[in-house]
Amino acid sequence: MSGALTIFLLLLGTCGVSGYGEYRDRLPNGKRVPHPCRANFYWHGLGHINALGGGNRNDFGKDFASHGHRWTQDLCRLDSDGDGMTNGQELGDPNCVWTADSGNLPSRTTDITHPGICDPFDSTACREKNAWVSCNGTELKCDALKAPDVKNFTIRFPETEVPAEDTTYICMIFDAPSDQDYHYIGSKPLIDNDNVMHHVVVYGCSDTSEELPSEPYKCGMDAGRGCTASLGGWSVGSPGECLNENFGLVFGKSKYTRFALEFHWNNPNKVSGWKDSSGMTIFYTPNLRKNNGSLMTLGQLNLAIPPGKSEVTFTGECTSECTRKIITEPIYVPMAGNHMHYLGRSASVELRRNGQRVQYLTNEPEFNYDNPRYFNYDNPVELLPGDSLVTTCKYESTYKKKWVFYGDGTSEEMCYGFLWYYPEHALKSGICVSWKSINLCGGQSLIEENCNVWEFLFESDPESKRLSDALRDNCNLLANICTPECKMAAMDILKHPCLSGGDISDYVRNLMRQSKEGLEFLGKMTICTVNKNDFKYPQTGGAGTFMASLTLILLAVIMV
Repeated sequence: MSGALTIFLLLLGTCGVSGYGEYRDRLPNGKRVPHPCRANFYWHGLGHINALGGGNRNDFGKDFASHGHRWTQDLCRLDSDGDGMTNGQELGDPNCVWTADSGNLPSRTTDITHPGICDPFDSTACREKNAWVSCNGTELKCDALKAPDVKNFTIRFPETEVPAEDTTYICMIFDAPSDQDYHYIGSKPLIDNDNVMHHVVVYGCSDTSEELPSEPYKCGMDAGRGCTASLGGWSVGSPGECLNENFGLVFGKSKYTRFALEFHWNNPNKVSGWKDSSGMTIFYTPNLRKNNGSLMTLGQLNLAIPPGKSEVTFTGECTSECTRKIITEPIYVPMAGNHMHYLGRSASVELRRNGQRVQYLTNEPEFNYDNPRYFNYDNPVELLPGDSLVTTCKYESTYKKKWVFYGDGTSEEMCYGFLWYYPEHALKSGICVSWKSINLCGGQSLIEENCNVWEFLFESDPESKRLSDALRDNCNLLANICTPECKMAAMDILKHPCLSGGDISDYVRNLMRQSKEGLEFLGKMTICTVNKNDFKYPQTGGAGTFMASLTLILLAVIMV
């Protein structure tokens, strides 16, 4: 082995050194220091010239080392970068009272600046001092893209205004070469405005006669318009993507004749006036590789992370029962990766067979969102029907003052594992994720605890229809009166296995909350005995959110 969403967020990138992660815990806001000229990037190696850690130290790193790698009052009062602000002022501890073992937050957790980089960053006084700071990402290294048969084309947005909103998803559709079939084997980003660019997803669009928009359009976490097959992408910290030489992703004459770009603009300060014209260069070959491949998505959709915790763990399992349904013959995994957001601290995907661990497909004891790590297997790992895959995500919320839930925003969280696999035809569905203990096994029937979820929700069996009709006929939400008939109808339907308790009941109710009709139905159920849980916002993530985003997340996992 060599080191290595919606729904595919492509965590692209190269392995990097993140230095001694524990040192960040010894400094106030040590994990929250922003890069001075890359707005969506933290400076993880705080004491190093390399933003990812390791190698030569910057001036603050030298001072930190001379003070025994401890946050002392003397170190706090120093001005390591000579910009007129003490290290304590820059790191949110101006009075030099914070200690690493106190368990308390520094007095300030916002407006943090780097104590080793002169501010204002591009001022006349600081320009020469900051000459060592790189505002660019790492370069893509991929020999396969230099082969003589490899072609490329570039798709790019016209200059487009960025809304003054925290999160914006915007898409645009482009024609792709379609005179024959090709293999997509890599991509390289063209990032115009890295103040707002969070990630890019490249989708394949099925051939259609529908007239498609030729300008950018708001799209949510899904390009829509028949553009639902995630092929690749880019995320913060990545130089691009380079697929393993064993496979490629088919597009062209028989499959995808158009591509869609989906941008996620992250503008938490809601700055107005910004524009962006980013794009992607796609690398492809007419000489098809040995295997057609695709992507498998694993993970947990129900996340609820309390504030102030040093460790919170969630797991999701693609069960052996599920893989027997969706894997028709052995599949092979040449690449794998993890995806979380900034609270993510460690992640893994474990392959189990007959209840025993075979190996880890991914294992990151120290996850770094800005420097995603990927795993590339020279001898692809074999997955068999009946194997199980367990995704584990651990989070740290020490600096958070509010709960954090599953969501597409950078300030929210995700828990995914991605497996690139081949042959494509051997997997009926590439989505095998969990909602609490419920395994959402691709498009397979969801039957848990005597509850057939889809039959109940769509009232396709006589008993579900009878109970639902009785509730609708006897309960008036506007009148809000608990009549004997309404009470009896509610009591009857609440006895149904899909609503009588447990994770499956929570899941069904969460699905109902995704629509106006579902909320009205829950309201009628609770006229006589109000259950506030029926009306709470679906903060922990849900199938509605997921199915919209399950076309997103591939954003980024490719080891170069």
